[in-house]
Amino acid sequence: MQEPQIDTLQVELLEDSASLAFQDSICLDYDGTVCLLAEDSVPVIVKELVPSLFEGHLLHPQNDYSYVDKVVSGGSFGFFVLLFCAVLFVYIQKRSEGFFGSIFKASFDSNQANQDARVENSQRSTNLFLTQIIALVSIALFTSEVIIQFGFTSFPMVAIFFPILGGLIALILLKRVVLWLLAQLFNVNSELRHHRFNLNIFLSSTGLALLPLSLLLFYSPQIPYSVIIYVGAAIGILFYLKGLHRGVSLAITSSSIVTLHLFYYFCALEILPVFVLIRCVQGL
Repeated sequence: MQEPQIDTLQVELLEDSASLAFQDSICLDYDGTVCLLAEDSVPVIVKELVPSLFEGHLLHPQNDYSYVDKVVSGGSFGFFVLLFCAVLFVYIQKRSEGFFGSIFKASFDSNQANQDARVENSQRSTNLFLTQIIALVSIALFTSEVIIQFGFTSFPMVAIFFPILGGLIALILLKRVVLWLLAQLFNVNSELRHHRFNLNIFLSSTGLALLPLSLLLFYSPQIPYSVIIYVGAAIGILFYLKGLHRGVSLAITSSSIVTLHLFYYFCALEILPVFVLIRCVQGL
């Protein structure tokens, strides 16, 4: 039987069986270098065998991202609210493909809005109603998270969301009732239908635009919440001003609306609620 041979290590058993003699022995150190063991067992570095995996590469051990400290809010509740909006969004998109694109187009094109307001379509009316539900929920969710992030209150998300949602619904219903009474009083039902359609369009556009911002406000660890909030406020102000401009343009082109009555309307139902809201925010 052939005896096994060792290429790099030769061992001689001495008489006392307690010591080992090393002759031309080679060992591999932990840092990847080759060591030559002399007779006195002193390692001598010969050459580098394998370069270290943790040196000599272009990878950066750290990134430049900085995580933003945010107030811990009702993340699970916000997730279910966003999921509810997403389900309605997919449902509307499946029923009428391109519907949301037409909403944003009508927000910036008055001719398209006037054309859509003249069309009587039950499916379109249902889709617009569902979109307004998404918008109201989205605006209430974004406003609730803004209040929590700015530290205006220590209440949980659930305790803030539903009162804000109820306040928005009550304010919109009150405004619609007053508009209907004014339309019946001054016999401007046609102008009211166009104006109501424009209000629905701008409300839907505002809510849809705030949905991705709400998602970032809840789950983005790197974008400062102040940037998201200011962008959301700019979107809300933009569509509100466009609604005012669209209403003024509609009233000016109509021969049934008196300029003085238009001034009273904007002071009572447009400008006054904004100042009341600003006053309430400053008092928090």
